[in-house]
Amino acid sequence: MNITGLIDEAVNSISKLDSTRRSFVNSISKTIRAPVNADGKEILEKELVFPVKAAELGQKIAGVDSGFVGKDLLALDLVLIRCVGVVFSYDKGKLGSAQYFPSFYSFPQPSLTNRSLEVDEFQMSKSLQRLLQEIGMARKMIEENSPDYCFLDGSIVPQYADKPRADSNILDFYGKLIDEFQLLYKTAEEKGCELVACVEDSRGSRFRTILQERVLGSKFNSSVLDNCYDTILLDYLLSKGERSMAFSYTGEDAKKPHPILSDFNESWSKSIHAFYLRPCEFDRPLRVEFLHKEGNISEHVDKIAGITYALSCLHREYAYPSVLIEADLHARLKPDEISLVYEKIMDKLGKNIRIKMRRDYRPF
Repeated sequence: MNITGLIDEAVNSISKLDSTRRSFVNSISKTIRAPVNADGKEILEKELVFPVKAAELGQKIAGVDSGFVGKDLLALDLVLIRCVGVVFSYDKGKLGSAQYFPSFYSFPQPSLTNRSLEVDEFQMSKSLQRLLQEIGMARKMIEENSPDYCFLDGSIVPQYADKPRADSNILDFYGKLIDEFQLLYKTAEEKGCELVACVEDSRGSRFRTILQERVLGSKFNSSVLDNCYDTILLDYLLSKGERSMAFSYTGEDAKKPHPILSDFNESWSKSIHAFYLRPCEFDRPLRVEFLHKEGNISEHVDKIAGITYALSCLHREYAYPSVLIEADLHARLKPDEISLVYEKIMDKLGKNIRIKMRRDYRPF
């Protein structure tokens, strides 16, 4: 197959799949928007779709993000991490002030390791170090600035890719990370700060699974939704200013415990929930994760959704909280920043010590 044929086949396949899914969602729209029977386990609210009213911003809202770049050398591995915290203080819907931590501009923190890591361990190590700094920054900001909300960029828990194998040299990093996440949860709870995490490009399918198994069941042939991410499904289902029902982060299948949440204290692992929100017309729904232990979950979700909606609807084609966009702009790292540090190391070492990787000095 030539490249033209490949492109045509890809376009036809995607268009056909989109049309099939859209048609199926339209056929079940009445069922989806009708009240459902809450079973207390998977279906936590009385409906699958709810309208959301944007809150009037008058709170102190923090956001944390980080950026990193790495350079692998023969004798050691070098990582630069810049973690930035931003606090927006609002008054009557207007931004009154913005504070930056540790400063408006900060040089990234360097980290060296000579553990002789495997390639996969080095990539994982970079991610774990970044998360450790990011979660530590969030906790420090909550302790010192007492925001009403603290937004995290990414999930509220580590991901599958962050968990090393049992014999890994970086298993201690992972253990520290789990402890740091739980300490962050505890700090937010004690300080009365609502911890909210937003996933920019979610590949979750929990909502879709609940819909297929608990709502549609055998009444509909929902196989057309197999392998369909939540954001794709909800792009057909949600209109601007609507959210999905809240659901627990994972199911309660004792035979298949969640590989990450099984490492958490049960009181925290069972409190992690999520929902999807559509803040603008021309972008996909946004995955929002939060902690909920007790009380009316619908009231809790409406409160979080209202704040998230107000922060995320500023651009009709990009739905993301403004405080996280600002944090990202200041945390982002460029390749030339690590090149500067790398070249300084090489200059001081001289030519007699060879630590460059062979691929970095090819003569042709």
